[in-house]
Amino acid sequence: MKQAASGEDGFTLIEILAAIVILSAVSLTMTGFFMNALSYAKGNQNKTVMVNLARNALFYMEKESFDPVQAYFLKDGHPLITPENCAMNDQSLFDCSVYSETVRNTQTLAQVLRPEINGIEYLVTIEYQPRLLDSAKPESRYLLPVLVKVKSSDSGRKRDIVEVEGYITDEAIR
Repeated sequence: MKQAASGEDGFTLIEILAAIVILSAVSLTMTGFFMNALSYAKGNQNKTVMVNLARNALFYMEKESFDPVQAYFLKDGHPLITPENCAMNDQSLFDCSVYSETVRNTQTLAQVLRPEINGIEYLVTIEYQPRLLDSAKPESRYLLPVLVKVKSSDSGRKRDIVEVEGYITDEAIR
């Protein structure tokens, strides 16, 4: 039998360890990219939920009677409809009775202003925007410009706030 030369025995222990270290470093770097992509996708998913909640609040306000909402914003001088004005009642539900002259069903309003989706509670604020209303135009008396803001109740970061603008229209032009 032929004996192998001393330099042709295979990989040394140092070469194997170096290859494992290099592969580990590359694997950890790639894992970091995937973790970053996952957190970005989760943030976008939360923003999508908040945008849909803002649209829901806007649609809800559009379905309410225009005159009481207009009276609340214009005549009474209240610029906001906020979940902070809704108190907890005896059944551990939020009661928005302070808005009883503005909306037909205050329990539904409480659900719109404080929804809970996937175990996360959100706070919805509806703000009247008088600066967007051009009183010189005749159709402006049929429109109320509003800004709906949605934020997660457990986070105060600016990225976690979504704003949707829209108009509440009078029943006469719906």
